[in-house]
Order: sequence, then C-alpha cells, then structure tokens
Amino acid sequence: MNASNWSVEYSCPQCGGPISLEETDRLVTCPFCRTRVYLVAEDSFRYLLPPAEGISQPLHFIPYWRLRGLTFLFQPTGIAARFTDASFLSLRHRGLPPSLGLRPQAMKLQFVTSRVSGRFLSSNRTIRDFLPLLAAQDGNAAALRAFVGETVSRIYAPFYFRDGRLYDALLKRAVSTATDLDPSAIEGAPEISPWNVSFVSTLCPSCGWDLQGEKDALVLVCRNCGSLWQCRRAGLERIPFASLADGPAPLHYLPFWRMKVRMEGLELSSLADLVRIANLPRAISPELRNTPVYFWSPAFKINPAQFLRWGRQMTIAQPSGESPDHLPEGTLYPVTLPVTEALEGIRVTLFGIATNKRQALSVLPGIRIFPEESLLVYHPFHPGSRELVHSRMGLTVDRTAMSYSTQL
Repeated sequence: MNASNWSVEYSCPQCGGPISLEETDRLVTCPFCRTRVYLVAEDSFRYLLPPAEGISQPLHFIPYWRLRGLTFLFQPTGIAARFTDASFLSLRHRGLPPSLGLRPQAMKLQFVTSRVSGRFLSSNRTIRDFLPLLAAQDGNAAALRAFVGETVSRIYAPFYFRDGRLYDALLKRAVSTATDLDPSAIEGAPEISPWNVSFVSTLCPSCGWDLQGEKDALVLVCRNCGSLWQCRRAGLERIPFASLADGPAPLHYLPFWRMKVRMEGLELSSLADLVRIANLPRAISPELRNTPVYFWSPAFKINPAQFLRWGRQMTIAQPSGESPDHLPEGTLYPVTLPVTEALEGIRVTLFGIATNKRQALSVLPGIRIFPEESLLVYHPFHPGSRELVHSRMGLTVDRTAMSYSTQL
C-alpha cells in the first residue's frame, strides 16, 4: 500500500502553468492561479512517456496496461492474497517489449492529448487477458484468481522505424527483440480516436458550494447541503449514501459499499441462503428467506488481507440501521475504491465465506454476477493507539494498512 504513484505532468486549463501530480490524483489545484478542477476520463486515463528530442521519423505510440491492485488466489485451503503493480503490453504482436519495467517511475508521464504528434495504436487485449500473466508470476497458472484494481490506466511508449528496424524512442536504440517485426504490422495497426483529459468544476451542482475531497478522492463532499457527488460522463452525478450515527461525539467515519446483486449459477438472494452457504449458527426462518442479502466491501484502498477480512465479516454480519442521506459531522475517510472494483471483489467474499472450499472452487467459475443497486455507507470508528475500532461491531482495522493513516 505504500508503493509510490507515478509522476505526471499536466498543464492548468486556466493559465497553462505546469502542474506536477501523481497518477491517482483527480482533484487538482493550480499553484499559480489557484484554479481547482476535477480530472475526468471516459474510461481509463491515458498517459505517454515523452520521446527523446531530435527524432525525425514518425512516432508510433504502443499501448500498455498499467495494473495496480489486489490479486487473490483461490486455493482449497483458503485465499492467498498479494499486492500487484505491473505493466503489460496490450498489443498482440511478438517482438515488442512485454512491459514498461521501471521507466514510468524514473520519468514524468504526460497526458495523451490531441496535440501530441504521432500515431497512438489501439489496444486489442483486455485487462482479463492479463490474469494468466499474473498467474505466471505466482507460479500457478492453472489456479482460479480475482483481481481488484485500485489503479487501471493505459500508458503509451514511443517507438519509430529506421531502415526497417524498430527503435525505442526513449533511448534511440534498436529493439533487440524486434528483429523479425514487420513494419507494416505496426504502421497499419488501428489507431485510437482523439482523446483528451476532461475537467469539471468543483462547485456543488445543487447549492454552488465548494466541494471537498482528498486529491485522489473518487467522491466529493458538499458540507453545505449534505450531498455526495461522483464524476461520470464528464459531469458530476449525485450518489445515494447513508451513515450509521453513533452519538454526538465527533468520530472517524470509513466508507463501505453495500451492494445488492443478482446471481446466475448460485442461489444466494436471501439471508437464509447466506446462513446455509456460510454455515452460520442461525436457524433458518421464513423471515430470513424473505430478507435480501447484501455484499459489503471497503470503499477505500487497503491491503489485501484487510480487504478480504472486512468484506467477509461485514457480509456475514449484514449491518443495518443506517440513516439515508445523513452526512455525519466527524472526519470522513476518502472514497478511493470505485464500486465497479468492489463488485469484482464479490467473488473473493463468496469464497471467503464458503465453508466447503473445494466445492466453491468448482462453482465459482460458472457464476455470473449482475449488479442491481449500490449504496455508500459511512461507518463510525473510534481511534485506538494503533488501530480504528468499529463503534458497533468492535472490529478493528490497523491504521498502517490504510493509505491515509497519518490523518486518522
């Protein structure tokens, strides 16, 4: 969780001044004109490694996926988890470098814009294509696994051809692995459509107040009218939320996603089904058969073991009693994990609560999950010496497992 983000150069949309930010930064303040904007991408953010100067040949920007997140390996004895930070070539062409290595950490990235000269090639491999590669890194390619992405972006590396050979435009050096690469395979490859990073105002669409949030927050807060906003389709959209009140004293509130889904391949739509699958010590009553089950996930970045623990324990506990649209007065921990990735973690939670792991291994590949509704819920925590304690459930989370532990 302490891995540093890659550095990105950005120009202020108001004054044009240079801004240096980290890859995960979304809420940006210009140090020159103090303009405050929120950066938005339609799908994933796209960056490029700037080429060396003095290259006269046409540039071809090759796409790579950058994957940073949590990888879970399902085993008969339980779940093995690790943190993943890697880049993979997203073109199906032999001879090209398979990854970016350490280059993005040593150089400043730039946003891909229509002003950059060169051909940006279109990806023809999806993120799911790289799960076997992650498996190869673990030494168990046949194992069932899940990936919950904290940061997923596309990075373009510059290359050019000279005398029929492919050259790295960063080093101005021929690519040794591409001696048999046909230039027409690259020169004739499909290009991406023009793309620019968008930005939106940070004023509340409801009352005009300044929205608050950390620099990499995915949800912005209006303390004036008590609303929450998320950027979607280059605009701000109000999102539903709730909170568990816990007395008048100011507390720390951590965000969690509560998700209701429909499943194919597994009967798990009620609390009675959850009791059966997890072998919980509860009698199955008609009331449980009529009570819907919700899956829970942290809405913030946390280490793999804690992600698994909190998803499992809160899904089993099925906490309730929250107040809709109630914004608590205490410190709100930022939302840094999108609900789309929390949905990917449902398979991890399912395997975690299943008592028969071998049977679960045979069932999980055939399960299809369809989201129906989601709610962001803030839960109250009391500070301890080295941990935060859930004020109702008594569960603890170690501050060192969290990205913003110094603020709590």
